[in-house]
Amino acid sequence: MTPIFDPRGELIAAFDRHVRDHSHSLGVIQLFLQMVLNSAIGLRGAASAMKVASLLFPTGEQAPSPNGGQMWLLRTGLYELSRHKEQADDWVWMVDHTIQIGRLKCLIVVGVQLKAWEAKRTERDQPATLAHHDLSVWMIEPVETSDGVTVQRQLNDLSRQTGVVPCEILSDCGGDLQSGIARFCAEHPQTTSSKDIAHAAANAVKHELNDDVQWAAFLRDASHAKTKMRQTKFAFLLPPELKAKARWMNLDPLLTWSRKVMGFVASPRPLPGVSWEADELQEKMGWICGYQEALVSWSQMLQVTAISLTYIREQGYHRDAKKELQLELRDFIARSGTPAARVAERLLDFVEAQSSVIPADKRLLGSSEVLESLIGKAKQLEGQQSKSGFTKMILGLAASVSAITETNIRTALSAVKVKEVSAWVRKNLGISVQAHRQHAFAATRTGTKAA
Repeated sequence: MTPIFDPRGELIAAFDRHVRDHSHSLGVIQLFLQMVLNSAIGLRGAASAMKVASLLFPTGEQAPSPNGGQMWLLRTGLYELSRHKEQADDWVWMVDHTIQIGRLKCLIVVGVQLKAWEAKRTERDQPATLAHHDLSVWMIEPVETSDGVTVQRQLNDLSRQTGVVPCEILSDCGGDLQSGIARFCAEHPQTTSSKDIAHAAANAVKHELNDDVQWAAFLRDASHAKTKMRQTKFAFLLPPELKAKARWMNLDPLLTWSRKVMGFVASPRPLPGVSWEADELQEKMGWICGYQEALVSWSQMLQVTAISLTYIREQGYHRDAKKELQLELRDFIARSGTPAARVAERLLDFVEAQSSVIPADKRLLGSSEVLESLIGKAKQLEGQQSKSGFTKMILGLAASVSAITETNIRTALSAVKVKEVSAWVRKNLGISVQAHRQHAFAATRTGTKAA
């Protein structure tokens, strides 16, 4: 991975000529990228908005096209991916796989230095939660098959190319990741392998609820209620969708809805434009009152996971982590035999296992939620394209950690040319699912005409 950035700055003049030739100032480029990356506006929407506002541009320049703006985004992303990272011994790599339709599975590696996290963690009146801009993107590598040997090879390649051996690799509990990371750590004993607390919490909840017949009945009743009320005046009471992927990490909205609906059913309030007979509300939603005790129990269980996630997110893994977290969970642990107590014990055992290998004077990261969030941001940037397998917009993930300033834009666009983006896409992604679809349908239409 040879850095594209020229540290001597000799490309700045060339970039200034490029800006003049293409009639787009740094300010216009910055505004476009900020709209896409910071305001969740799509490429076409950003281009349309800037066309409306172009009459206000002081230079009289034209608004950018969606394709032109997309290329600025991709060049910014490829620069972030390829730029030189400081060689230091306190890098933490967070790794995860993201998948879409098609045969490719993409390994994402992002990094943060412990000194940067410690500075944020100890800053007064500031949350220690990492944000996208705290990260640097080290690898975006799609592969057709992945196992422990493949992951080990990817991590070794990255270490050789950058000259960095991380002090920690943080990941979820995926088997191929864990196997590959273990192999890498066996070669590099200075690297500690850690598991993400959020996935451990989800697994603890899954273990608790998988065999809970009352939970299964509750989900069935909620599903039936949704079907019955979707096209009725009670549609305002519909439960939220439970995500099929990572469902055990997203139960809180469902339980929050349950508590609110239960309160409304117990003490209904008049609503403007909606009226019902006394027994109608009970007929539609009275079933939920039968789960009152269970909902309290399940909510307490999620309180345990929330407290644990917050603690590890802010304090990390360290030798006293179990003892300190145990103190925060003491009220739940005291309710012996409850789901909350069992989940608390599981998480405390997990935290102890992760922390026991860490030297007494050190603490390491324990939450990779920021990487999960970044992958979600990349899918939002891809929009409908994410349904056609990986496309060049995966580089938007790398662009999302960049500070969109004029200086950074100048550096990135000076260093990365359009042809380099095209070369990266050809090498790493090949032909997309959408391209195959277009070829297949074009052949069908040709065959129809010939017939």
